[in-house]
Amino acid sequence: MIRLLQFTDTHLLADPAGVVRGVRTLASLEACLAMARRRHLPADAIAVTGDLVQDEPQAYGTLDLLFDSLQAPVLLVPGNHDVPDELRRRLSHPPFQVGGTRILGHWAIVLLDTWYAESDDGEGRLGPTELQALEAALAEHRDRHALVCLHHPPMTMDAPGLDALGLLDADPFLAIIDRHPQVRGAAWGHAHQALDVFRGGIRHMCTPSTCMQFKPRDPGFVVDGRPPGYRVLDLHDDGGIATEVVWLEGYQQ
Repeated sequence: MIRLLQFTDTHLLADPAGVVRGVRTLASLEACLAMARRRHLPADAIAVTGDLVQDEPQAYGTLDLLFDSLQAPVLLVPGNHDVPDELRRRLSHPPFQVGGTRILGHWAIVLLDTWYAESDDGEGRLGPTELQALEAALAEHRDRHALVCLHHPPMTMDAPGLDALGLLDADPFLAIIDRHPQVRGAAWGHAHQALDVFRGGIRHMCTPSTCMQFKPRDPGFVVDGRPPGYRVLDLHDDGGIATEVVWLEGYQQ
């Protein structure tokens, strides 16, 4: 079994006391990591699936310090609030890996970049180059189970406001993973809420933010009362995925 922890939408700021929608994002991330240390570490890998910072690349240094000590590979993809060139410049050293594919036992973890330079409001797009890279990675590792990690939701989540800011080229993405039966799951963030559904034989999972959440199935962007959270994925040798969302119930700033 491979244990993967997924943290997403950390929205770190240059100011350690900085606030996003009423939440001190550094403090809430530290609380999530403390819970993970108590309950779920060690892990074989950690995925941080986008919006690592809130448009402030200085905060990558904070993320470097926090995750460097977890004694596991840290797999990163950019989100719409990230600065991809700075992300790669600052975090392309061990234990970090930005994009690409990571082999863990019987599994291939494929990391996709959905950052879209022409986005107006936070939409995502893979584009031809990233779609070709996905196709090539799955073809190369057809003898392993595959989990695909990205930032933007590749399916609608019954929330019109959020759905309008999802993955613009979701259809070709889904067509590719449908062609490769070894794909067992896809995991993303961006929506600041939890989702766990099957589409065909593939498990699709949205993971809540380590800071604040949006109310599910709301037409706008209403902040929910749910606490910070993260996801644990146990990837079994037979291709099965056992997963849970860990909520920091009772968390107080």
